[in-house]
Amino acid sequence: MPRLSSNLSSRRVVAAGLAATLVLTLALAAGPAIGAPPLNLPLWDGTLFTLNLTLAVGFGYLVHFAVGVVLASLYVQVVAPRLTAEPWLKGAIFGTMVWAALLLIGLPLFDALDPLVANGLMAAPGVAALGLGVAAPPMLLVAHLLYGAVLGQLTGDNAVKVVRRRAF
Repeated sequence: MPRLSSNLSSRRVVAAGLAATLVLTLALAAGPAIGAPPLNLPLWDGTLFTLNLTLAVGFGYLVHFAVGVVLASLYVQVVAPRLTAEPWLKGAIFGTMVWAALLLIGLPLFDALDPLVANGLMAAPGVAALGLGVAAPPMLLVAHLLYGAVLGQLTGDNAVKVVRRRAF
């Protein structure tokens, strides 16, 4: 496995990206329990590619987690080396950057490209997700802060090393 510039293995970055994306996804799924609107990013991702909602959810999860891993690689190679703070805080800063990009670029782009939004079958999140209500932006921020903090901690210098054990 090739080594990254920060001396982390690609496997570790992929695992950290998957774990952080899982935490983000679970935070968004829990949102409605505390009054936030349902924010199903994987479904949104999938409807960009197919209108079959069953396929859209499955494909959307693949895209969603792939984006999480790509962002993890970007964090490790570009962002983390330029920040000086505790690993979780560096990650939270990155999560905030991802959140801002999502709200200012990603969601307006989604509004323009998604066929369900274009046909009025799905609410348009709009700039800053305000089309989904005032609780959407802070809920997305919390989820992305968690994504970043988990990513930073799992890729930081003090991260717990995984020990391989033999089955026998």
